[in-house]
Amino acid sequence: MKTKINKIAFLMFGLFIFACSTLKKENVTVKLECQQLLSKKVEMRLPVPFRVQKDNYEEGVIYFYSFVDSAYIIVLQGTMMELLVDKYNPQKIEMRNKRKISVGFENNKFWRKDVFEGVRIYYDNVSLKNKRLYDEVLDKIKISSFKKK
Repeated sequence: MKTKINKIAFLMFGLFIFACSTLKKENVTVKLECQQLLSKKVEMRLPVPFRVQKDNYEEGVIYFYSFVDSAYIIVLQGTMMELLVDKYNPQKIEMRNKRKISVGFENNKFWRKDVFEGVRIYYDNVSLKNKRLYDEVLDKIKISSFKKK
């Protein structure tokens, strides 16, 4: 009898944990965004809505994506460009699949900088609530080379 009660309690606890974990998952609509930089093509799935601004400068090209939650993503290929995020002190730096990833916390928000094949990708001003979403965006970015005609 006691074992049966324990099994039922364990089963109920398991169902409760499962239900809580599925409640956390939000359906986020994303859009595939493809951009050509100087010598690379970048593909990423971004949460919508967003605004994009492109700036060409003498040594490179930069794309600035801003989101409704005040977070932003920057994609940059080129030299002679220093951004505010570059001045932050990282809490952690790691190498993952030939990608240098620096992460930190500044002004009560999260930031991240990835450097991969000459392309710098940043996010900044990300809340704890949305950190997993933006980490997933950067983790799944595809960078490929192309030849200019």
